[in-house]
Amino acid sequence: MNGKLSVLSAGVLFFMGQGVMAQTVKKDTVSTKEIDEVVVVGYGTQKKKEVTGAVTSIKAADVANIAAPSFEQQLAGKAAGVQITSTTGILGEAPRVRIRGIASITSGTSPLYIVDGVPIFSGDVGGQTATNGLGDINPNDIESFEVLKDGAATAIYGSRAANGVILITTKKGKGGKLSLNFSNYAGYAMPVGLYKLLQTPDFIAISNEKRSNAGQTAIAFGTEYNTDWQKAVLRSAAFQTDNTLSASGSFGKSSYYTSIGYTKQEGVAIPNEMQRFSTRANVDHQAFEWMKIGTNLSFTKTDYVGLNTGASSLSGNIYNAIKQLPNTPIFDPKSPTGYNIDATDPRVVGRWQNALLAGDNITNIVYALNNNKMRSSVNRLIGSLYSDIRFLPYLSYRFQVSVDQSQTKGFVYWNPIHGDGRGSNGYIRNDFSDYLRGNIQNILTFNKTFGEKHNIGAVAVYEYQKQKLQSFYGGGTNLSTPFFNNGIISNSVGTPQSGGGITEQGILSYAGRFNYNYAGKYFLQASIRRDGLSSLPMNNKWGNFPGVSVGWTISKENFMEKISNVVSDFKVRASYAKVGNTDIGNYPYLGLFSNYKYADYTGVAYSQIYNPDLKWETSNKYDFGVDLALFSNRLKFTFDYFENKVTDMIIEAPLAPSLGVPNNSIFKNIGDMKNKGFEFSVDYNVLNTEKFGLDVNANLTLMSNKVLALANNNADIFSSANNIIRVGESLRSIYGFDYWGVNAANGNPVYYKADGSLVQGLVGQGSYAVFDPSNPNDVSKSSTLGLSDKKVLGNTLPKYFGALGLKFRFYDFDLGTTVRFSGGNKVFNATRRDLMTLNFNNNSTEILGRWQSASNPGDGLTPRLIFGDNTLSNQTSNATSRFLEDGSFVKFDVISLGYTFSKDVLKSIGVRNLRIYFQAQNAFIITKYKGLDPEMENAGVDFNGTPRQRVFSMGFNVSL
Repeated sequence: MNGKLSVLSAGVLFFMGQGVMAQTVKKDTVSTKEIDEVVVVGYGTQKKKEVTGAVTSIKAADVANIAAPSFEQQLAGKAAGVQITSTTGILGEAPRVRIRGIASITSGTSPLYIVDGVPIFSGDVGGQTATNGLGDINPNDIESFEVLKDGAATAIYGSRAANGVILITTKKGKGGKLSLNFSNYAGYAMPVGLYKLLQTPDFIAISNEKRSNAGQTAIAFGTEYNTDWQKAVLRSAAFQTDNTLSASGSFGKSSYYTSIGYTKQEGVAIPNEMQRFSTRANVDHQAFEWMKIGTNLSFTKTDYVGLNTGASSLSGNIYNAIKQLPNTPIFDPKSPTGYNIDATDPRVVGRWQNALLAGDNITNIVYALNNNKMRSSVNRLIGSLYSDIRFLPYLSYRFQVSVDQSQTKGFVYWNPIHGDGRGSNGYIRNDFSDYLRGNIQNILTFNKTFGEKHNIGAVAVYEYQKQKLQSFYGGGTNLSTPFFNNGIISNSVGTPQSGGGITEQGILSYAGRFNYNYAGKYFLQASIRRDGLSSLPMNNKWGNFPGVSVGWTISKENFMEKISNVVSDFKVRASYAKVGNTDIGNYPYLGLFSNYKYADYTGVAYSQIYNPDLKWETSNKYDFGVDLALFSNRLKFTFDYFENKVTDMIIEAPLAPSLGVPNNSIFKNIGDMKNKGFEFSVDYNVLNTEKFGLDVNANLTLMSNKVLALANNNADIFSSANNIIRVGESLRSIYGFDYWGVNAANGNPVYYKADGSLVQGLVGQGSYAVFDPSNPNDVSKSSTLGLSDKKVLGNTLPKYFGALGLKFRFYDFDLGTTVRFSGGNKVFNATRRDLMTLNFNNNSTEILGRWQSASNPGDGLTPRLIFGDNTLSNQTSNATSRFLEDGSFVKFDVISLGYTFSKDVLKSIGVRNLRIYFQAQNAFIITKYKGLDPEMENAGVDFNGTPRQRVFSMGFNVSL
């Protein structure tokens, strides 16, 4: 941060405030409850009827029973425009959260998370396993969520609001005598499915056919074993439990909420586990009639046990397991290790009776999982202290100071005997990271009504935030003995290693918001925020982020009185705002030097070129919305049209190698992109009697994404071997060859060229020839298949998604379900391609459809099998439409059945409330996708991921 910012941040902290979540005022009817309901907005609260931005409010009680290690997974399908996806079954992996699409190409795309006014770390927080920063928050402590989606709702957060904002309010003391609550669930998780692999008889036949077609001898022998290596690395019944005991109430002028929690979860992948201990204390005290003070403190200790999940790693759990030879065992009592390890080449799993080692030199995955160690332990403190001072009935000031500190210890050990550590004679590493973020807020709030109809509100904010991330590690290779496998011991490694790093970032902000409404009919809201960010150069360090919205409650007009018994509420609203993205790295503009080593000499070298003109990534957001409620608010509709044009995206622009610039690139603001779409949601209280109740809610989002501008005259960016970023196309579309099928005359794979003509790959020869369907046996005319023949095969971002929720009550029984759906996107099933390998590995059952002869051409998609011919036959370095699939699905995400005991029965035993429930999560899916789950994708590519988990559980909630 520059000197000017530092001086300002050291000055007297002045300005503004109130940000306390007001409690919902309970009335006798649905309509009055809706009128008086209060929702949390940036740096304060508003009555729901006065909100002119796109805000979705979710009560935690509606999602509390969903068994999930972090709260984001509970929110899936609950809000229009919000897409939450768990791409893997590994505990600690953060779900992917997108609010109205992706707002950047290279910078961060996750929302800003605010807990009780505290901006917290999200994403991975260090260590040697996946450590989801949001998993450190106990979901049972949460009272409500507010999802801020449009520019008007998020503009008050300025430079941090490009990806939307999620506000989380934790539980407070309700007042009155002590109330105790205990919640528990326990259940078992299992993989959503297993890959359909060849069993021993078919494996032997296919393996030897690959060889015979190549003119080589048979290699697969022995039918004694038919080992299911997938089941060996996955748990079919992973135990999971969650327990929280909380107490709330008040004494004197103080109210309190405290809790302790314990969560233990086994993942579906061996040995993945998560264990969390959590505590929370929220205390509010009315020190004087004009002053209230309080604190929100939470401490969490979360321990993870992880594993190698590399999609192309030799000891990656799924990559390895699905390639293992089924006619070989896992264990060998004759081996000193007790495991089947090849005697000739102990780097590789044992070949048993086969004549050849397993392809790709894969290890015995069970040995690696049982002997290697990967762990992370996170200690997390999130806390704030505040004081609210009411100067006048309509003027108040809030001062809040907060801290989020995450300290993570990581440990990894690779056994030297077999697996990842054999080549280095063992590897060990301890590391430690400390993420520290301090935040100070001054908030001045004004709310007053003039002349009974003119309602004016204003909020002014001064905020300062600074974070420091530091880490160090020590370790080494060439272990003296496997005995030292629990941490670094002096002189236990032959080649020591060490390192570390420190980064800092500061933000200084001024913000204001003005609200006006006339008689609750006509609304105007305007806000502006000015942020200074240390990550940008001096000339562009400061940015202004305005927002404005208007609303008209038509239902309050005189001409609506005749239908007021039908139309309870009818409001139209519109908004515009400009917001930014601070998740751009710490020093992308600086000319940097980094440490380098040459032979035995150490020194520094230029590592990043200077760009003094670098500036904010900016999102210009538009929204038009309609809120309609009918029949005393029993039936509610919400509609939004939104558009977000992202400009000045930071991209590495290529430079000529002759300039000698590190990485031959420079960071520039040279990318534009647009997201736009429609959101629809409906809530219908169909029936509500003493005996029966039925509620239906649904949401649907239709959206599109288009890249508008890129560097170097809109040159394509190949973001991976399978994806392209191209102007005019959706972000990271699948890019590759268009597959025609198999030449039935000879079994060659056939592709389309750019001009529409056809070319066939000559299996076993590594070359191409022209394909003429009228003369399929002719391979005399040579041809090529190259980069110029590739095309965009499909977009990876869904064009529609949504959910349907049902809640049915029959006397004291309740039944609920959430059904999610998504579609309009393509998924490149790279796992399916990997399972068609022509090496000496196992295959999927799909390979049984291979071409065998002109009279037995197979499924028309699978070419003739030639041992080792992966590059040509399967295009292992390129995407092809052969393995491109529709990613659409309908998923029964949650099905629950509960019973609430009557108060008359409970009163006799001193219990206020008791509910027991049974639940199935990720119950089943309807899709044409051939993989395990179309949500197991990254940038539209599904590649050897750990299966997602399906959970069956039962639990109870009891209050005293």
